[in-house]
Amino acid sequence: MKSAEQLCRACGLCCDGTLFDLVKLEAGDDAAQLQSLGLPVKFSRGRTPVARFPQPCAALCADRTCRLYAARPWQCRTFECKSLKEAKAGRITFTSALKLVKQARRRADAVRRLLRALGDTDEHRALGERFHRTSERLEAGTDDEAAKAIFADLSLAVHQLKLLAHDKFYTKAEHSPPEP
Repeated sequence: MKSAEQLCRACGLCCDGTLFDLVKLEAGDDAAQLQSLGLPVKFSRGRTPVARFPQPCAALCADRTCRLYAARPWQCRTFECKSLKEAKAGRITFTSALKLVKQARRRADAVRRLLRALGDTDEHRALGERFHRTSERLEAGTDDEAAKAIFADLSLAVHQLKLLAHDKFYTKAEHSPPEP
């Protein structure tokens, strides 16, 4: 197995709801085909409907492979995180990139544990959405000091994860989606 593939299989952060809340389909993506393959594609309401599906991805397998790999949408085909790009370019080693992945996975797992401690057990939703819902629920009024303390820990954990993601995983779009 190539180092790049090993890194992606150790990671999965772009598919498991850690880095992204949803995947937007582009003009060249076949929404009907993706729906037939089991992705819960939804269309926004508006003049120009936008097709998208939520994260964590329904096609993500336990071993962090994609069961729709050959038919995956443009965004999924073209995304490479910053750590992968840096390792491919030789600016960091694949071992260093793997350490960053492990660090990010630990931070994401800490966020998940804290969310569960606050009553959010909806593992089929992205971390950002879960944090937002939990924030709204707790800010609506709780006198429970223990919950407030856990929420403070959660807020810090989310902040630390976001800083790491911004610095080591997110990239600027370098390619344009295909034309219709």
